[in-house]
Amino acid sequence: MKEEKLEKLNAMFGTYRAEWLNDKIFKFFAVPSYFAELKGNRPCVLQGGRGTGKTTVLRGLSYKGQWALCKQNIVAFDSNDFIGIYLRFNTNHTHAFEGIGADRRQWQRIFAHYLNLLICKEILQFVEWHKKLSASDEELSPHACKLVAATLNIDGNVTSRAELYEEIELSMYRFQADVNNIADGMTVKLSMQSEPINVLTQKLVELSQFDGKMFYVMMDEYENLTDDEQEVVNTYLKHNNKRYTFKIGVRELGWRVKHTLNHDELLTSMADYALIPIEDKFYKNEKLFTDFATDVCEQRIQALMEGENENYKIEQAFAPLSYEDEALLLKVESSKYYSVVNNYMRKSGKDLGISPLYMFTLGYWADKENRTIEDVITEYENQTALWNQRYDNYKYSMLFKIRSGRGSGLKKYYAGWSTILKMANGNIRYVLEMVYHSYVKHLSNDLGYEIPVPPRIQTEAAYDVGGIMLQDLEQEAKNGYKLSKLVINIGSFFNQLATDSDYTAPEITEFYIEEEISPEVEEYLKSGVMHMAFIRMPNNKNTNIGATKDYLYSLHPAFAARFVYSFRRKRKIVITNDDFLSLAKSHKQLIERVLSKNTKLALNRDDSTIQLNLFDDMQNDKS
Repeated sequence: MKEEKLEKLNAMFGTYRAEWLNDKIFKFFAVPSYFAELKGNRPCVLQGGRGTGKTTVLRGLSYKGQWALCKQNIVAFDSNDFIGIYLRFNTNHTHAFEGIGADRRQWQRIFAHYLNLLICKEILQFVEWHKKLSASDEELSPHACKLVAATLNIDGNVTSRAELYEEIELSMYRFQADVNNIADGMTVKLSMQSEPINVLTQKLVELSQFDGKMFYVMMDEYENLTDDEQEVVNTYLKHNNKRYTFKIGVRELGWRVKHTLNHDELLTSMADYALIPIEDKFYKNEKLFTDFATDVCEQRIQALMEGENENYKIEQAFAPLSYEDEALLLKVESSKYYSVVNNYMRKSGKDLGISPLYMFTLGYWADKENRTIEDVITEYENQTALWNQRYDNYKYSMLFKIRSGRGSGLKKYYAGWSTILKMANGNIRYVLEMVYHSYVKHLSNDLGYEIPVPPRIQTEAAYDVGGIMLQDLEQEAKNGYKLSKLVINIGSFFNQLATDSDYTAPEITEFYIEEEISPEVEEYLKSGVMHMAFIRMPNNKNTNIGATKDYLYSLHPAFAARFVYSFRRKRKIVITNDDFLSLAKSHKQLIERVLSKNTKLALNRDDSTIQLNLFDDMQNDKS
């Protein structure tokens, strides 16, 4: 029974990648808030890291996706005013259009011909698909088929749509063979950029079944195109027409070239395309992501439960811990800071009526300020309102101090549906992974879906996901080994700041490189952002965002449980270019050198830039 449940769980959650799900992707499709923004004549660029749902959304807009979402009803499908054609670029194909045998401009013309063939082939494949569902469809005239064939430089007497498709398919294979042998002097017959697409879409919208339709050409994994190929596609995007438009899916920083084949012709957001940054949209409106992720996960879990519990709510299954309850699980009552306050209160006969975590904070405060317990408690009694505000501001950061250096076991809990969502930072794949790994452990312990997932299991699952992210980073990024080592060192850096009592500044999770950034550091940062090792945010002090140095950076918050530090965006630390390289290359001693230098900055009350002092009650806390 347990094995059967685990097998079903894996089928629903283990295959979380859109390319693994095949047609099941549409069974559990949840419409994100920005879905409507992708529709319309305007080109769109859907930007997001791996796992943010770009592929799922673009495939949802494709004709096969819309067919599934319309419950396989051709009348409902035809009520759409668009037809989506989905293309996915992979490096096996894109890197074939470079090398010896042709110069840069020739390769761009060759790639443009490949795009013409590919897009026309996919459009005609759709027309055949539609014909099977709607037998009364009008057919392309022989003249229209000849025109399209002529624009693609296809020889022969093409008089029907079927013949046209067959010739284009044959041309694709011949073309691939010719490209592979171009260094041996083979020549390739080329077509004019976008002209075959113009002619084909014009002839199709003249047919009654496609009257008034707009073709969406969806191009996924745009970052896999070379810079020269991006110039070609940018030109298509810049000069699209009223019959077709482009919807592009790309990772952050994956769109490297923003001009067309004419380098003086730039593409600008709003004027030429709509930019839809997924993570940014979800971060600015937390409810949007909460609703989306809840819908995605509850659909799957309710399917697993097969109607056993129609009232299942994931926020109840992944219940949060209060700070006070977490402190008790962390055994705060056995800590020295709690004990010294508790002993004083017992001897003095006082009862402050405060929680053990609050008592821990008083003891910690007295130690770091070199004050007596009596003095601190007297201050608490005289200024209770001030102390309550102080406690509210810093009780979360105190949780990291309780088990600092105290043997084995969990040092911090990461539990609760809202915690999972914040750690995922707008990435639906990380949500699915954390829920999946939680339930694998939960079911393996013979616990059912009707029982809430314990905080310990949630934490262990979050820890495991951080490890999977490190493995993925090492395998997927070009400089994966170096990048994963950098993540480990920065994670250790933030862990020491969070847990070590010698470092008093709370919740440091962001860093800013103040001086000029070297090319080596810039490469680390750009690769890290593109492969979800880092997230970046505009630095509030800069109005001219653009350069790498104009951003704040942090590790992706999904690493927080792996390294034990806060997943919340709170305070930043300024480091130098050399400090960053030390973290990229160094061992523990160099990490401590960076920590030592920055701790002195953190304790400087007059430093208005850092503002990291634990004892500054006027600190403007970010939520």
